Order: sequence, then C-alpha cells, then structure tokens
Amino acid sequence: MSHFFAVNTRRLAAFLGVFFISVLVAACSPQTPESVAKDYIKAVADNRIDEAVEYFSLENVKENDLTMVKNMKFHMIVGEQYSRIQSNGGMESVSASLVDRKDNLARVDVEIKHKNGKTRNDTLHLIQESGKWKVRLK
Repeated sequence: MSHFFAVNTRRLAAFLGVFFISVLVAACSPQTPESVAKDYIKAVADNRIDEAVEYFSLENVKENDLTMVKNMKFHMIVGEQYSRIQSNGGMESVSASLVDRKDNLARVDVEIKHKNGKTRNDTLHLIQESGKWKVRLK
C-alpha cells in the first residue's frame, strides 16, 4: 500500500512541476499583436464572453459609460462573432499575421478556418495600452 502512495505522489509531483513550468513560461512569453488577436478569436469561438471582452481597448470609453459599454456593446460584438463562427460549424483553427505596426498601433490579418470547410478573413486593429495589446474598435 505504501508503494502505491509513493508512486502516485511522484506522479503528482511530476505533473505539478510540469504544470507550473508551463504556467510560468506562458506568463513570461512576450505578448504580440498576433498572439492577442489569436487568443481573442479563440475566446470568442469558445464562447468565453467575459474573457473576450477583456481583450477590448477602453481608450475611447468615458468612465461613466464603462459598465454599459462592457456589458452591452462588447458583449453584443462578441455574441455576433460567436454566432457567425457557430453558423459555420465552429472553428477548426485560427492564424494571425502582422500587417502593419507603428508605435502602439498594429493591424493583424486573421484567418479563421471553420469546421464546414469555409475560411473567413478579418482584420483586427490593436492598440497597446499600459504595455498590453488590446483589440481596438474602429
């Protein structure tokens, strides 16, 4: 019986070690406009609305309108994008490529491959706010 616990304890320790190293590497990875664009689309495709909304820039939102914009406008945008992805059978994959970058602004082309075989191309505009890239509404 003690051998069983020793083996499982070692397996658990190894798993936790790999897990924490993965989290540390992900946290220290440099954020790029392309990675943010892909992560945003993945959050939308997985219907993680609150996470997707956090990718939006708040540069043009007045403080007293913040709650309304985050809860209504951003949720509506994400909902429409999610519906579009679902109407094509869901997302198979997403790729992103940097088109243009000047100072704290970037333009990224995103290609979404749907499970029904169709492909959709979009362009996302991003802005760097406090060191983080955010999706900018035009």
